[in-house]
Amino acid sequence: MSLISARVLVPLAIACALLAGCSSPTRTSSSSAGQADSVPNSGTVSKPGALPAQTDESKTGTVPQAPTVDTQQIIRSATMTVVVPDVVQAATRLRAIALGHGGTVTMENVVSGGEKSAYAVSTVVLRVQADELDTALTDIAAIGEVTLRTIASTDVTAKVADVDSRITTMRASIARIRDLLTRAGSVAEIAQVESELTARESELESLLAQQKALAQRVAQSPITVTLSRVPVVQTPPAPETGFLAGLKAGWHAFVVFALGLSTVLGALLPFLVALAVVGVPVVWLVRRRLRRPPTTAGPADGGDTPH
Repeated sequence: MSLISARVLVPLAIACALLAGCSSPTRTSSSSAGQADSVPNSGTVSKPGALPAQTDESKTGTVPQAPTVDTQQIIRSATMTVVVPDVVQAATRLRAIALGHGGTVTMENVVSGGEKSAYAVSTVVLRVQADELDTALTDIAAIGEVTLRTIASTDVTAKVADVDSRITTMRASIARIRDLLTRAGSVAEIAQVESELTARESELESLLAQQKALAQRVAQSPITVTLSRVPVVQTPPAPETGFLAGLKAGWHAFVVFALGLSTVLGALLPFLVALAVVGVPVVWLVRRRLRRPPTTAGPADGGDTPH
């Protein structure tokens, strides 16, 4: 019985060993195949020519960092009207205020000098850091009398998040198109993929410009300051009295009368000349007729002459 068991068990053990040896390479090859499938998936982003991650581009400083989801993005601006005694001096102080609050003057239109400047309006536009806006308005109010002050706020959180999301999607799309470009076969396929890649990159540049502009508007607040000069009220001079004042007034009246008389004579002179040209001959003829002696009748014919 033991001999029969040995003859049965030994071939069975050898068969199991052979089966174990055959199954081990199979498991090894399947695991290797699984690793091979996972490697291309993890290596598609790190291929040469793929776009860098968003964090790498934001570290360069050329593109503003995207705000977090829970960060509220507010654009603030202010407008002020200030009455000052000297517009030029006030504009100089505004430039110093802008520099003191991390900003600069972006536009300046100052009218100074002359009588018309008393009623002229000057405008200065400056940009300061957003967190320094309230302090800058307080400093501006100290240069004169504030007659108008307005502050406007615009919430652009949703717009910033939308632009950031579109940038992320566009970068992923560009990465996929570049991967397709490496696998394109014919020239027509390469040209079509390159055209699509150019369009996507152009749209990405536009989105990055929008992102940068929004970041700048959130980071800095514009302040438009209108400077109005205080008009100088001139008191009328006191009336002059005394002999010299009377003589001066009389001479002024004489000059005015002489000017008026000469004006009247100048206006009548053409009429006087025309009247003289027509009237003098008429007067001469009338006077000549009046001076002619009357004619007397002579003695009748055949009559006797008295002695």
